[in-house]
Amino acid sequence: MPKKIKSQCLLVTVFIFITISGTFFLGSQQIYGIRSSKTTPRTTEASFALARMKHVTKSLAELGKMDEVNRHFLFLNHVPKCGSEILILMLQRIQGLNNYRHLRLKGGNRRYLTGIQQEELVYEIYNVIRKEAIPLSFDRHVYFINFTSFDKQMPTYVNLIRDPVDKVISRIPYKDKKLKDLYTKCLLRPTNNCNFKNGQSYDLIIPYFCGHDPRCMLLNNEWALQTAKINVEKYYPVVGVLEELNTTLEILENKIPYFFKGAQDIYNKEFIVI
Repeated sequence: MPKKIKSQCLLVTVFIFITISGTFFLGSQQIYGIRSSKTTPRTTEASFALARMKHVTKSLAELGKMDEVNRHFLFLNHVPKCGSEILILMLQRIQGLNNYRHLRLKGGNRRYLTGIQQEELVYEIYNVIRKEAIPLSFDRHVYFINFTSFDKQMPTYVNLIRDPVDKVISRIPYKDKKLKDLYTKCLLRPTNNCNFKNGQSYDLIIPYFCGHDPRCMLLNNEWALQTAKINVEKYYPVVGVLEELNTTLEILENKIPYFFKGAQDIYNKEFIVI
């Protein structure tokens, strides 16, 4: 299948999953975040105290208007429980081969950030970029941030999502078979929204593409859905689908070769257990 057709098919799948994720389950209440998943050790830390460390570089101001998206700055603002650890391991594995550095940002237990916290994170990242002499990629669980709101170039965003039913079920403790059966039966029902009252809120996919506007955290919100789609088309060259991982890696190599060149070979040789 031609790469262009594969890319279009993957984008359609992504939009379907985002749409389903925004309307499929739970009540119409504001939902902010769940516990963070443990991942591999971070290689950099976010101090959230850098807003006062703003810099004005005259030479950059004299360069004129820059591209809105920085092609040498990759940001994986990964959605929990969607297999993003595979992409993180891949970025760590091939960073030396492709002459960039991958950095993990702390603070993943805070997906939703206030305006001040967003600004601090943006300046934290740009402070690191100024110190490094090579292209960088970052990852963190965080809702979509519009860097241009803080007079900075947008990163090249990437992400990975999965079937929303499988995403919900994956959050259930492995040994809790009774709760897993309850979730499965309710989620596969053609009617009736599921409103689970087990003390934990469901982490929506929509805000990871929509942003921190309160409307992004509302279920069944048409504005949030359309904003998420616009951001995907504008700032995400690739949003992968876990169930289509091989196709995702192929399109990542084709669309963002600077960071993902050789990803398929590495995955097939080192990540697939036969």
